[in-house]
Amino acid sequence: MSRARGRVLVVDDEARIRKIVTLLLREEGLDPRAVESGEACLSAAAEDPPDLVLMDLTLPGRDGLETMACLRAGGWDGEVVMMTAYGNVATAVRAIQEGAFHYLEKPFDNDELLSLVRRALERRRLRGEVAALREQLDERYALDNVVGVSGPLRAVCAQVRRVAPTEATVLVEGASGTGKELVVRALHNLSRRREGPFVALNCAALPASLVENELFGHEAGSFTDARSRHEGRFEQAGGGTLFLDDVGELPAEVQAKLLRVIQEREISRIGGTAAIPVDVRIVAATNRDLHQQVEESAFREDLFHRLNVVSLRLPPLRERLEDLPLLVEHFLQQVGPELERPVEGVTPGAMDLLRSYAWPGNVRELENVIRGAAILCDGRQVDETDLPPRLRRPSETPAAGTLADRLAAVERQAIAEALAEESHNRTRTAARLGITRKTLLAKITAYGLEA
Repeated sequence: MSRARGRVLVVDDEARIRKIVTLLLREEGLDPRAVESGEACLSAAAEDPPDLVLMDLTLPGRDGLETMACLRAGGWDGEVVMMTAYGNVATAVRAIQEGAFHYLEKPFDNDELLSLVRRALERRRLRGEVAALREQLDERYALDNVVGVSGPLRAVCAQVRRVAPTEATVLVEGASGTGKELVVRALHNLSRRREGPFVALNCAALPASLVENELFGHEAGSFTDARSRHEGRFEQAGGGTLFLDDVGELPAEVQAKLLRVIQEREISRIGGTAAIPVDVRIVAATNRDLHQQVEESAFREDLFHRLNVVSLRLPPLRERLEDLPLLVEHFLQQVGPELERPVEGVTPGAMDLLRSYAWPGNVRELENVIRGAAILCDGRQVDETDLPPRLRRPSETPAAGTLADRLAAVERQAIAEALAEESHNRTRTAARLGITRKTLLAKITAYGLEA
């Protein structure tokens, strides 16, 4: 095993023990210091926090347990190994219960001491890595890093910060591509459940027959191929957040069962009879108008009110165009490592085109447009010729000389927006537009909207 690296503070009132342990640790390649009392330990740790404290349980004045409690109260999060004389093992076990890594009986074997020190420092290192990953996760989903300064975006961020610490069920509404999952993850990471799991289910991505199984799980033998018990998303999200994306797509029978779970806070697996308590916070998202679905009896009104305790509406990009330059810069920085040369920005003409476009696919569409334009760009700035043809100004498009041409242009735009808002699900898009799927497919081909 390679030698550990770390700072170790040795605390013992016997000078001989301090000298022996310090020499062993130094030979191990560590950075040891030694003090004789609990008070001296607190002073030394405040001056230069150690990774590990190797401390005698019985000290004059402030004993080892009290000293450890003071270290923790001061915010120190390193590891503690207690050294104890034979007969004090019960107290040493209590020390472990109160946060010590382990204990070492005196007289100790040198190899045993070094092995215990290595293990303690390894746990310290792993905890540091986990903390760093948690910090990266928080940074990735922190609202402070949401790109934009517009009034509508600031209003949403303020709502999220107020709602996140509560247990309220939240409904996030917004068209496809507006960043609903980013907001939902921020709700989780800013909540008291942040240490628990974040579990998501896209209700539109599964056949109706599988949604119930994914949510509630099943018992072995409950149906053909159910060879073992399966825990559903509610159980998987225990102590954390369950994200129901595209909740408006839930089948009617699953809506009824979901309502019962929200009311009773317990589930039953398919094929099971036992009621299983669940402790989750539900956050749902939709790109549909659930109010209209309730009026059309396509979504249960009682379930809607249960989910809509707090409603967050994400503005489409066309309502926050002042954020567009910042978003463009952000996406250019993201795509930069993929390019052989840096793309530093966009020309004024290209920015005018970006501002004049309706952005039916919202921020996700903008990201794809900027990524593609940066790849095609020959210079250091994206210009009009690098942008997709659909972004051209009306004055640059062929004149629509007849009423039929103008109507066709309007129809094409309506279909493109509906496709984007329905995540290019053609069955839902046809229903949204009030036409058959066959008619929609023909128009997609005619208008060149296959992509």
